[in-house]
Amino acid sequence: MSWAAIIGQPLAVRLLRHAVTTGKVAHAYLFSGPQGVGKRTVALELAKALNCLSPQPDGSACDTCAACRKITASSPVHPDLAVVAPDGRFIKTDQVRELQSDMYARPNEGRFRVAVIDGADRMNAESGNRLLKLLEEPPAYAVLILLTHNLSGVLPTVISRCQVVNFTPLSPDDVAHAVLAQTGIESGAARLAASLSGGSIGRALALAQDAGVAQRRDETSDLLQRLHELDDFDLLGRGEALEKQKEHLDDWLELLTVWLRDALLMAQTGSEQLLINMDRLAVVRSLARAFGPGNLLTMLTAVTDARGQLQRNANVRLVVDVLLLRLREAAALEMIASL
Repeated sequence: MSWAAIIGQPLAVRLLRHAVTTGKVAHAYLFSGPQGVGKRTVALELAKALNCLSPQPDGSACDTCAACRKITASSPVHPDLAVVAPDGRFIKTDQVRELQSDMYARPNEGRFRVAVIDGADRMNAESGNRLLKLLEEPPAYAVLILLTHNLSGVLPTVISRCQVVNFTPLSPDDVAHAVLAQTGIESGAARLAASLSGGSIGRALALAQDAGVAQRRDETSDLLQRLHELDDFDLLGRGEALEKQKEHLDDWLELLTVWLRDALLMAQTGSEQLLINMDRLAVVRSLARAFGPGNLLTMLTAVTDARGQLQRNANVRLVVDVLLLRLREAAALEMIASL
């Protein structure tokens, strides 16, 4: 791995490489962004660049020296690198106390002591305040890299003492390529996992290995194709089933969105080029013909509204029932228009 191999975070990489090449590395960084977009990977790459025994002029590590190999091991073993993660729900005070002791000791082998704190939003008040003391008075050879996917959960006093580096969701193409490279699965399955991942390689990899995704994909397709023939009893039964599987509801809604998005693209452009469900062209064409652009937009709006309500902790069953009724209403409007 090198800076050039980092996927989809050009601004973060440019900033950190420049800091390394100019010798202006901050004492504390806070990497903020969604899960699975490369924050930990970039943190370890920075640790390598700082302690590489044969650093390159462009700020890259050599990737071959003993220091690089120790940092890139599956469980890093470099004595000047500490990786801290929550022990249970939180990062505990004892973990931060041990980190303080490590960071104030002079480096053993490298030029810097580097700490990667994964889950900076998961500190209680005591551990957060102890970390704050380290951030306020760091030794000259210390670099702390805090990682979070929930910036609002990090103590404001901690944020104020870090240089915040924002990480963005990756593009579906970047995610799909990464999934293909790491799993070797069929390209259509990789594209589907990427489209459901929210720009997160980690989430896409988990989805690619989840056999339930294919089943939920079929369920959402079946629902859309049969909307016009489902009565209230059928819809309420589906709502009850979804409520019982609410841990998968977000995936189900995303799959629904993907089908509607593909159908809308087909209805408006007739092109197959940008479709995600490339292996189900007949279904996509059928949905495009059945609903038309206007009703597909209405249905997409209904799904978006439902997702927003769920994020605001609305009643799951009520939201799902209303969504299903709105989808059927849009389908019925198209049937009436065609008479």
